[in-house]
Amino acid sequence: MGPIEALKLALSKEIEAMDLYRKFSLDYPVAQETFLFLLGEETKHKILLEKKIVELTK
Repeated sequence: MGPIEALKLALSKEIEAMDLYRKFSLDYPVAQETFLFLLGEETKHKILLEKKIVELTK
């Protein structure tokens, strides 16, 4: 596995985590703030990975 494939795999895991935190924020309103925070963190990671993938594919 090369670096781009590894980054794409990591990106897919970030997206999975984002979906999970989004679902949990709706299913567990008492902890919604925490799950939304975690969703925001995963979104930041996703953006960083996307930028790096673009950088390496130029």
